[in-house]
Amino acid sequence: MPDVKPIAVIACAVLGVDLKHVCGQLGLKVEFNFLEAGLHERPGELREKLQAVIDAISAEGRAQRIVIGYGVCGRGTVGIQARGIPLVIARVHDCIAMFLGGPAAYRREFAKFPGTYYISSGWLEKKAAPISQRGQQAWFGDRRVVRADVAERYGERTADRTMDFLNSWQKNYQRAAFIDTGARRESRSERYAREMAAAYGWTYEKITGSPALFEKLLTATATTKEVLFVEPDQVIAFDAARETLSSRPLKDDNGGTCRTLVLEETDGSPPSSARLGLGIDAGGTYTDAVIYNFEDGETRCKGKALTTRWDFTIGIGRALEKLNPDLLKRVDIVALSTTLATNAIVEGDGQKVGLLIMPPYGIYDPKDYPHEPKAWIRGRLSIAGEETEPVDEAQVRKIVRDMVAGKGVQAFAVSGFAGAINPDHELAVKRIVHEEAGMLTTCGHELSAILDFKIRATTAVLNARIVPRLGALITHLERVLRKKGLGAPIVVVKGDGTLIGSEMARTRPVETIFSGPAASVAGARHLTGLEDALVVDMGGTTTDTAALEQGSVRVCSSGSTVAGRRTHVRALDIRTAGLGGDSLIVREKDGFRIGPRRVAPVAWLGANHGDTVAAIDYLAFRTHRFQSSTRNMQIIVATGTADDLELTQLERRVMGLLRQRPHSVDELIRKTDVYIDRHLPLERLEERFAIQRCGLTPTDLLHLAGEFERWDTAAAEKFFKVVAELDGTDEILLRDRLIESVARSLALEIVKRQLDEQVDPEALHHCPVCRTLLDNLFSGGNGHYRVHFDFKRPVIGIGAPISFFLPQAAAMINARAVLPEHADVANAIGAITSKVVIERRVRIVPAEGSGFFVEGLSGARRFKDFDKVDAFARNELAGMVRRLAKLAGTSSRTVTIETEDQLPEDAGGHPVFLGRIVKARLCGPPDRVMAGERVAQCP
Repeated sequence: MPDVKPIAVIACAVLGVDLKHVCGQLGLKVEFNFLEAGLHERPGELREKLQAVIDAISAEGRAQRIVIGYGVCGRGTVGIQARGIPLVIARVHDCIAMFLGGPAAYRREFAKFPGTYYISSGWLEKKAAPISQRGQQAWFGDRRVVRADVAERYGERTADRTMDFLNSWQKNYQRAAFIDTGARRESRSERYAREMAAAYGWTYEKITGSPALFEKLLTATATTKEVLFVEPDQVIAFDAARETLSSRPLKDDNGGTCRTLVLEETDGSPPSSARLGLGIDAGGTYTDAVIYNFEDGETRCKGKALTTRWDFTIGIGRALEKLNPDLLKRVDIVALSTTLATNAIVEGDGQKVGLLIMPPYGIYDPKDYPHEPKAWIRGRLSIAGEETEPVDEAQVRKIVRDMVAGKGVQAFAVSGFAGAINPDHELAVKRIVHEEAGMLTTCGHELSAILDFKIRATTAVLNARIVPRLGALITHLERVLRKKGLGAPIVVVKGDGTLIGSEMARTRPVETIFSGPAASVAGARHLTGLEDALVVDMGGTTTDTAALEQGSVRVCSSGSTVAGRRTHVRALDIRTAGLGGDSLIVREKDGFRIGPRRVAPVAWLGANHGDTVAAIDYLAFRTHRFQSSTRNMQIIVATGTADDLELTQLERRVMGLLRQRPHSVDELIRKTDVYIDRHLPLERLEERFAIQRCGLTPTDLLHLAGEFERWDTAAAEKFFKVVAELDGTDEILLRDRLIESVARSLALEIVKRQLDEQVDPEALHHCPVCRTLLDNLFSGGNGHYRVHFDFKRPVIGIGAPISFFLPQAAAMINARAVLPEHADVANAIGAITSKVVIERRVRIVPAEGSGFFVEGLSGARRFKDFDKVDAFARNELAGMVRRLAKLAGTSSRTVTIETEDQLPEDAGGHPVFLGRIVKARLCGPPDRVMAGERVAQCP
């Protein structure tokens, strides 16, 4: 039988007495390697010497495991690496805990008497105690300093100062304690501890130690709470959260600070995946609808109609009429992306909201909150989320009554300082408002976990304001679907590209801003399968660009800005420019301008209004009026939706003329006797969708080129002839030049999207050098040089007009254009193929004094033990996202938990635990309606 390899022990010399004693008791075969005492005061040297001995033992393979007789010891053991032999080390700060039997015994002694100077037999044997003999001697490191020697050499005054300085450490102690470990029967150490207590005026105590931790250390073969077992090719690390030693693989680049855990759970219900889905995108110009088969990933049919912004459901209904009615009745789920929320905020529409504010420290400045009506209410939290002043229920009730009765408030928003850390106060106010007025209340914490409560207040106000708008759209959409025999549930695309159930969307409409662009990115990714690409969505009104990286688009996690208002709404990082198929083309003295204003194409006008020719003839006979600008050549047409408007006298005159036939702006000026176009009362009529502006657009150019033939090409030709005459250019040459200008503008937007990741791309317009280089790029160079781009990522084009302009634009910048099948309805496909995603996070931080505190959950959650607070945070988060996921429309139960420790280094390079962020994410498909349920819901 071969000899069993010994256990190698590398330890501080002060542990020698006890380690040898325990090994003898256990009968272990041990090879001892003791390092000099005091290395904990020089952590770098300790680490170097310890690693050298480990390497030597490992290289010779002469031990089954290496026991390290040190603790944290000033972080001198942190970074020690196990080679081919495992390491074992005590999870304590220093040797005192080893002598006492473990960290728990040390904590008990510390709680009883924090200022204690401990002495053991081994300590005294290897390192002399610093007894001052009432100021006659002191210790400097390991060197004894005698006062008489200093006085003889430097004088009495210097001797006194030296002794005072070297003995100043005594002030930190009030007790001398001898730890009796039973390793040696002699009274020298105990006597020494008594003398020290007497010399310094301290209390003396004899403490019974324990060999328990030494025994565990010498026999351990796995990690426990008290002992760390370090496998080969792992390194000793310091867990700053638990303030103890841990280990991680040598190749773990993140230092073990980020960890991911997947929690699987089932509620026993069968899978609820859909077979056929209906995707609807109500865009600024067009409304698209598709029926999508989830089983084979195919788009079965599609329909497109003009968006009717005065009533979105009219356009939706027209798009649905173009779908296969039999397939439509078999749809399991409906997904909607819409510009309604964004438009409502931009246009200032919605109900009147009362804002209730609980500011920090009770300091309230009305100028900080640009909203009326608003009121300060009592109720304060500390920055840690602990209550310092309760909510005054009587005050809240009075303010609510006054706002409803005196100011016509129809909904409320509440935001409080630290509400994202502890939402108790906001929830209490919400309950009071509901009891007092029965009105909807939006809490800031419900929409955002970001700490800036002023922006959270703005977000809550915007949300509360537009609740009726999105709620009405969903209700009307349900009515339209029921008429088609469809009772499938509705989900709505959020600004970050994920889905939300219709009921949750009714109460959180602000989360659907930028819904349309988010759906376009999802559609582009789904249709192409590309993970890294630029996405360009060219619609009738705007061009949206985004960058796909590893299948995802960066999210503006700090909050999106809408109509100049900063919010906390998560949305994809998307650039939007006023360039589309229906962008107005105007000739000015210095050339042609395309966009950003959207108008209806002249071709559309001619196809829908037979008397359009008269309006164009008026212009053709008066070209001299448009030499400086063609803006007043825009033609206005009545939509037939202004019957319920109370009109001013001038508005009645305008509407009377438009009911006869379309009129140009110039003709209206003449017939209403106003001086300039700004005096025409068109703005309010446009906002209420009573009238529609029409003019020359890229869509008209495509009709002229024979590329697109949906409407009246003859009307577009007649109008364009007037423009070409004014410019003095051949019609075909001008047409091609303007089409190239549209492509050039599109190419510039793609370049800006690429630059947006590094600089502000709008600087291109203000830099003469940049403009010169861009002109060279788009013109193909000159006789001396040519600017050349080389795009590494392909450019995915989606949207109705994109196929006509992207190939030319991509060629200008040497990019590969990808035009997938069904690119014209990619937004609707993106809507129906998106997922429900719920994400929430909390933060574990050290509490004042001791223990830990959880930020982001209701109530002041304090814990003494880190493992318990960590488990609590994970469990609460998992439960929270599962509840929200059910409300959002998915029965998926699988939660991914990710933890990330915040560990900045101190001046000595040691990590300091500031907190742990715990994130929970649930991703799942929206639930479908079973066949029986569908029948029951259909009238």
